[in-house]
Amino acid sequence: MRTSVQKLDNWGNIGLLIHRFRFTCIIALLVLAAVLGYFAPSLPSVLGGDGFETEGDYQETRKVLEKEFKQSQDTLFLVFQKKKNVSSDQFHAAIKQIVQKIQKEETYASFHHPLQDPAMMHKDIAYGTILLKGQTIDELTANTVAFAKRIQKESNSVVQVSPTGFPVINHEINARSQSDLKKAEMIGLPIAFLVLLMSFGNLMASILPILNGGLSVAATMGILYMIGQQTELSIFVLNVTPMVGFALSIDFALLFVNRFREELEQREVAEAIAATYQTAGRAILFSGLCVFVGLSGLFFFRIEYMQSIALSGMIVVIMSILFSLTLLPAVLSLMGKRLKQLGQKRKSAAFWRAFAHFVMKRSVMMTAVVLIGIALCLLPLRGAKFEFPGIESLPKYSDTRIAYERYETEFNPLLKHHADVTILVKMKQSMTERKSLEKLEAIVKELSADPDVYKVTSAYSMLDNMPSGQLYALLQSQQQQVLPALQAYTHGNRALIQVMLQAKPKGEQAKQWVRDFKDRYQQPDVTYLLGGMTTFEQELQDEVMARVAIAMTVIFGSTFLILMIAFRSLIIPLKAIVMNVLSLSATIGIIVWLFQGGRFGLEQSTIMFVLPIFIFGLVFGLSMDYEVFLISRIYELYKETKNNDMATLEGLVSTGRIITSAALIMIVVTGAFVFTDILPVKQMGLGVALAIFLDATVIRLLLVPSLMKMLGDWNWWFFTKWNLHKEAKGGV
Repeated sequence: MRTSVQKLDNWGNIGLLIHRFRFTCIIALLVLAAVLGYFAPSLPSVLGGDGFETEGDYQETRKVLEKEFKQSQDTLFLVFQKKKNVSSDQFHAAIKQIVQKIQKEETYASFHHPLQDPAMMHKDIAYGTILLKGQTIDELTANTVAFAKRIQKESNSVVQVSPTGFPVINHEINARSQSDLKKAEMIGLPIAFLVLLMSFGNLMASILPILNGGLSVAATMGILYMIGQQTELSIFVLNVTPMVGFALSIDFALLFVNRFREELEQREVAEAIAATYQTAGRAILFSGLCVFVGLSGLFFFRIEYMQSIALSGMIVVIMSILFSLTLLPAVLSLMGKRLKQLGQKRKSAAFWRAFAHFVMKRSVMMTAVVLIGIALCLLPLRGAKFEFPGIESLPKYSDTRIAYERYETEFNPLLKHHADVTILVKMKQSMTERKSLEKLEAIVKELSADPDVYKVTSAYSMLDNMPSGQLYALLQSQQQQVLPALQAYTHGNRALIQVMLQAKPKGEQAKQWVRDFKDRYQQPDVTYLLGGMTTFEQELQDEVMARVAIAMTVIFGSTFLILMIAFRSLIIPLKAIVMNVLSLSATIGIIVWLFQGGRFGLEQSTIMFVLPIFIFGLVFGLSMDYEVFLISRIYELYKETKNNDMATLEGLVSTGRIITSAALIMIVVTGAFVFTDILPVKQMGLGVALAIFLDATVIRLLLVPSLMKMLGDWNWWFFTKWNLHKEAKGGV
């Protein structure tokens, strides 16, 4: 047995330092985790909605509509549905009773109901809208959610009362996200523990990675709670944080513990910690940096959802690295020889040696087969439909979704077939002035004549398209007769116009109409703001498309530099990036095939527009785990032997089992989100799990060794030049 660590570098010295102060390190980090974890359960209370928001006309329009036209997204829809074997008179009487109770007991800013407007009631369904009061947004939201719960209790044998609309949808997504998190953890973590137990054959060794992940996630959620008090965070951080944190922390711990147990076979505990820190510790840092960089690319997109994911992911990466490189080695120092390997290692090595020989002897064939398989997976992308999620984010059986879709079908069926655009027109003068009325009339006429427009609703349509001159004259003589109708669509020097297009909702034709609108409808002294769902989706789509190139450049460029520095190679980083792009593109193709086809019991749906960006930003870094794990060992062996084929073979033999185990755990942890209720979360979880499966099996275990074999010493050209340069300067 060795009595000293050979060629100890700074990494090894850090390992020895942690071993020396292991008790201090454990206590300090557990206190840190406890303090931050104390705030973790409160995180949901500071989170907002889905986070699909960006700066632009849509947000400005929404503010004006709320302030000046009293049209708020916090307006609650009350859908009244008649039950079977109930007469119309009974149905009407039940609605009247509920309306009167609301008028008597509730405090609201506005309340519109079927007793006022017969158009709000059909044969067996009716609806009302109510906007409650609140001093702040948070108070308004709380009041609305509380009222929604109360009003549901008014359902009886005659009428079913279902609240719906943005505030209830948002609240349900929030609640289901928290429920989904628990569900995913209950599915994923026990299975991950079993995989660890099978991999290590040791109960204590199997608990450490789970503990590492739990502390990292809890600490991150505590930090996010503090951040969430200062800035808006998407509800989806509840899903992304544990998805990334557990997967990454368990991977790191798996690598570190496995290497420590190997080192224990020939070293004392202190030496084993130092040697492990010098090898696996270094790999963990570079791997974590790759994940950090991949997530940082999402910050370039000025969309709250993307930036929330980036922030939560980057913090959990830092916490995972911190606990993996401090608390974990300190705990291993205490456990020491009790973590020694059992007898399964020899059988595992024999299998992986045979596998590595098989792959490397057929490197050209393996490369061709993998590339053909990836090409086939890319085929579904030709018919891909990427859209931003709406009410379909909720499951089909959600009462909120059912009520909203029923309301839309019965009272607003045009929204299913025609894209809607809200136009706010701003004049220099008040809308009651002649010039303003004339300009507004001209705009409405031009819109009505537009072949791309299906319907225009404005103050003029409410007044039977009365000419502007006649309208102005009536305002002077009979103001009380026309002013109420005018005020519904005008306020001060602004006018509201609702437009329905010939194009279908979410279609590119509708988005292009919005992009071209301001250039086509220019008028002197007139400015426009555009809102509605079409504008909302167009602005989000344009934000993504405008910044995707710079985000990908930063991710690819930074990853290339990190891997180049780590492995002293130009070919390996380039090869890793190209392979990642291919495997991630194939993943998106499979997701499209699964969800758009509604296969294997999945709800048929379009693909979330930002999913490819999310997959690239998150998984590009996560999949580099396996690249770093594998290439680190190959690089270590190549430095000793200068034999590329032998280093590749032995590197695959020594890391094949650990990569497979790590990938399986990450697939289980992230794939567990497939069993959740929220569609974007389901697509994210399945996308990440599939990407990791492809990367850890097809790419790292088949394509990487094949290409390493084919490229030979060219893999290490920069390493060779580096060493020659050092030798010329008298270095080692």
